[in-house]
Amino acid sequence: MKRRHLPPVLLFLLFFLSLSFRRCLLLYWTPSPSAAADQLLRRLAAVDVGGDQLLSDAAALLANASISTFPSLGNHHRLLYLRLPFRNPATPAPPRPRAVARLRVPFDGIPSDASLLAAFRASLRSFLLARRRRRGGTVAGVMTELPGLLGRGRRRFPTCAVVGNSGILLGSGRGAQIDAHDLVIRLNNARVAGFAADVGAKTSLSFVNSNILHTCATRSAISVPGCGCHPYGRAVPMAMYVCQPVHLLDALVCNATTTPESPFPLIVTDARLDALCARIAKYYSMRRFMAETGEPASNWTRRHDERYFHYSSGLQAVVMALGVCDEVSVFGFGKVVGAKHHYHTNQKKELDLHDYEAEYQFYRDLQTRPAAVPFLDEAPGFKLPPVKMYW
Repeated sequence: MKRRHLPPVLLFLLFFLSLSFRRCLLLYWTPSPSAAADQLLRRLAAVDVGGDQLLSDAAALLANASISTFPSLGNHHRLLYLRLPFRNPATPAPPRPRAVARLRVPFDGIPSDASLLAAFRASLRSFLLARRRRRGGTVAGVMTELPGLLGRGRRRFPTCAVVGNSGILLGSGRGAQIDAHDLVIRLNNARVAGFAADVGAKTSLSFVNSNILHTCATRSAISVPGCGCHPYGRAVPMAMYVCQPVHLLDALVCNATTTPESPFPLIVTDARLDALCARIAKYYSMRRFMAETGEPASNWTRRHDERYFHYSSGLQAVVMALGVCDEVSVFGFGKVVGAKHHYHTNQKKELDLHDYEAEYQFYRDLQTRPAAVPFLDEAPGFKLPPVKMYW
């Protein structure tokens, strides 16, 4: 009997479908590593190259930064320059000051250049001290202390919603369900006006990275007391993790112009929480890399530059919610074909410094396989609350 062969088109289609199925399987479920592999991944994930770079940047600012301000044209405000000495390696000339940050600030309220530099250095010292201390002991111990960071002592919120910015929320009709939670956390000042039916209108805590603070401070420091960085109302606190130490200057400028009517309720995240989130993100990214490629975790750096690899704001907001809530609901994390990256913008491309698919695996483990989640099991007396994902 003559053997029949499938047409080339069908062979290509079957090959494509097998790849798609394998990719979907890895996206929605990746097997937990063996005990030995898990310990190796934990050790590798604890190496935070990006955190070391952050420390180096802060130390350079502490040792060498200078601040000077000048009247603007028309004397409407002051121009503030934060400078560091810079040496051109191509010439033998001595180092010259180079601006690393520029801000427009009002004449009134901002301290003198010397006083502002002293306050900036004090902020940098605290930043460095907190990050050097986190190297001793387990960083996961912060999980039982997070309610205190929000001013609640040891009291936890009964129910919490973390609202992501994915376009999958459009048309979801989740607004009322989100608003029914005791604590609602939103990310990076995402707009709710015009989207309340899908994303809700209630906000209890705005969680941002310091790039968001820098952007709004640069724009509003001269015109809005306390800066216009609180779109959900002045009473809503902002929790911020520091992407660049230079952004601590933005916080100082905004705080300098606060009034009783326009406060600036800012909470800088605990250094241990930052380190914990960095480890979780790197662990899941390496685990995903191993499952996809079959290569050892040590080869992960071929795909990701450790100096710039970083967890997303959403991941840290979810981890914070785990520490302050009895039940956690997560909305708007994930993607489908055709959905915008952000529901409130036209951005379609994801940022390369995040491994979103690895983070999605972390969220799925929280919901369906909490025993597989690393590092959180190292927190004495901490128990993971139930987590429900709403895509």
